[in-house]
Amino acid sequence: MKRGIRYLAPLSALAMVLAGCGDAPDSEKEADTSGFESEIPLDENYDPEGHFDFAYTAYPASWDPAKSVNGADMLMFSPVYDRLLLEEQDGTISPMLAEEFTASEDNKTLTLKLKEGLTFSDGEPFDANAVKFNLEHYTATDSRINGEVYQIDEIEVVDDYTVDLHLNGGIGSLVVGLASRAGVMVSPAAVKSGIIETEPVGVGAYQATDISAGNYVQYEKTPDYWDPDAQRVASMKIQYMADDQTRINALKSGDVDGAAINPDELDTADDAGLIPLVTQSPRFIYFMLNAGIEPFDDPEVRKAINMAIDREAISQGMYDGYCTPQIQPFPKGSPGYSEKIGDGLDIFPYDPEAAKKILEDKGVTEVNIATAAPNVTIYTKIAEVMQEQLTEIGINMEIHSLPPVPQVQEFAIDKVTETFSSIFTAINDPDAITARYLGPDALFNPGEVVYEDLIKYAEEGANSLDPEERKPAYEKYMDAWVETPPHLIPLCMIHLTNAYNDNVSGAVQMMNGYPNLRGIAVAKE
Repeated sequence: MKRGIRYLAPLSALAMVLAGCGDAPDSEKEADTSGFESEIPLDENYDPEGHFDFAYTAYPASWDPAKSVNGADMLMFSPVYDRLLLEEQDGTISPMLAEEFTASEDNKTLTLKLKEGLTFSDGEPFDANAVKFNLEHYTATDSRINGEVYQIDEIEVVDDYTVDLHLNGGIGSLVVGLASRAGVMVSPAAVKSGIIETEPVGVGAYQATDISAGNYVQYEKTPDYWDPDAQRVASMKIQYMADDQTRINALKSGDVDGAAINPDELDTADDAGLIPLVTQSPRFIYFMLNAGIEPFDDPEVRKAINMAIDREAISQGMYDGYCTPQIQPFPKGSPGYSEKIGDGLDIFPYDPEAAKKILEDKGVTEVNIATAAPNVTIYTKIAEVMQEQLTEIGINMEIHSLPPVPQVQEFAIDKVTETFSSIFTAINDPDAITARYLGPDALFNPGEVVYEDLIKYAEEGANSLDPEERKPAYEKYMDAWVETPPHLIPLCMIHLTNAYNDNVSGAVQMMNGYPNLRGIAVAKE
């Protein structure tokens, strides 16, 4: 196993950033993660009767995916919920419950051929009618994930195991959505009875046998599961631990076998003899505004806020450089990434004096706002950094540190906080940005702002499965983004990481930013 090398000396992160002193960090000194692996090869001598424990930063609000407010729910969903399609480690999409998926020549129909002979954990059959029910459930107006399947106009049952999805466009992102929350298949009977709110009923490698809401889920292996390679431990437990230090301490002590860690803990984990895994991902840290209210309804004000943020200091101070500072919401290598714009730090440079001048010219001298921030340790600290930086331009921010559900409720639904800070957790496709944040009906567009050019170019970019055919539209998309900055303000692309004890094998860090626990194994004691 190739080990990492400490690249940056530890920083007094918050003190440095909040003080705003010294020269800006050199953007060329982005921390190098190439010394870390992205997977732990399977040890064929694993214990099939073993138990695996994992500590994570999120807990589902509901076991009904239609009510999910956070893409991070997928970690606890995945053991019990198979999807129609499967996202591989490198981001490619493969069959899962749909053993074949084919697009029509005009990309207006996606045909799914389903596996036969499967049942949900309550004994109900998995078939084309179940797929139709689920997709109608997810496309409903009250679904929180309907932005991930907005492309579907009609769901046609062709026969017992064939479904045609008739589309209005966007096929490129739809297949990614069907490999995530919108592709989760749950028992229609469980939805109709309401059981799904508190108990998962799906087709999965494991079944939940002990659920402590908001704390942990205990899983046991599903008998006669169709893919036994996904069941290399007899049981597993996923625990919710919001505190960063608690997670890494639990990992060091052996109380858990794996845990989500922060990028600034990579070297600490490595030095402690743990095995950190890391890979490039589409996840980014962001700050968000309600652009339906003054003064944030003015694009020039949003430009000023972009220029008041020291992205490089946040990257270095909070993440030891393991978060690439940029203004784009897409990582390098994505069809959405604009090579012309690059990191964009010259387009929206850190310049609080210029930002303050823009606000003064607009008649904005002092603004008092509240922000809804995640109650996970490092994200609360990010909000504190934003609070200090925005104070310099006359924007005074009160922080509400909340779990995911009330955080979203305050900003997106009740609209009692004007701003929001978090990490992007939606599907691994550039179209997800528009569907989740920028569409006029998007959950995270509480101002219902219409970004005509962004919508137009997003639709162009989503209408193909070929990344090269998609890129020109996203070049225009990013030009429009810079011309009229939206309410979503990326800070840096985070190098998401997880770490494991040396008894673990078969662990994979996905390009979508999540750990893949499917097929995880532990050594015999």
